[in-house]
Amino acid sequence: MHDIEYLKKLKKSPKLQELEWYQCKADPYYWLTNWATTINEHYEDWIEPIQTFPDKEYIRVLVDLWMKHKILIITKTRQMMLSWLCVALYLWDTQFHKARFTAFQSKQEDDADELIKRLKGIWDREPSFLKRYYEKGKVIELQANPQNRGWHTYGKFELPQIHSRIHGYAQWGDRLRMFTFSWVFSDEAAYQPEMDSAFTALRPTLSNNGRFTAVSTPDENTWFEDAVFDNFVMS
Repeated sequence: MHDIEYLKKLKKSPKLQELEWYQCKADPYYWLTNWATTINEHYEDWIEPIQTFPDKEYIRVLVDLWMKHKILIITKTRQMMLSWLCVALYLWDTQFHKARFTAFQSKQEDDADELIKRLKGIWDREPSFLKRYYEKGKVIELQANPQNRGWHTYGKFELPQIHSRIHGYAQWGDRLRMFTFSWVFSDEAAYQPEMDSAFTALRPTLSNNGRFTAVSTPDENTWFEDAVFDNFVMS
């Protein structure tokens, strides 16, 4: 996290803000540990509940793996903040790149919307100078969900100024064939009975340079268990 003196300079300097934006675009771990905040709902009174992602080695390793591997399957525990981490990484990808279409998938539609709410909260708490897109000397000001005056929209996070969006879906099985996603994040994949058919439906997207991330607490005799121990061969 930046010190107070740097933050004071940053507030007054448009050039420094632009350099900070480019640093965040180039390095998601830098953005996570300096600007992306989570909410700890089980905090003690003496601990600030809103904090940036901690500078921890396992988070650095996971970010590096996420950047390098298009298909990533991760087992989790609550203390590791993996759902928060994946939500934040897909927000980073969406706001710093044009024309992304990402799906957040969970067992129920309301669960997927909870992920969207987390993402929207991270966005809302970012400084305004990061809610921009720099391109060929021009600055595009970004507003999330402008059709809803920037408020949370059920199951949707959209930045139409750069044609990027994230939509939340319940486990859909082969109905995912109806869409062409850039990336897909599946939360608690071990508890989605239709996960096998859903992943099969996503194969065309993944074969075309798409990204798929699944995290879950483990469960036996599931697609997720097979995914953890097997190598996928993309056709």
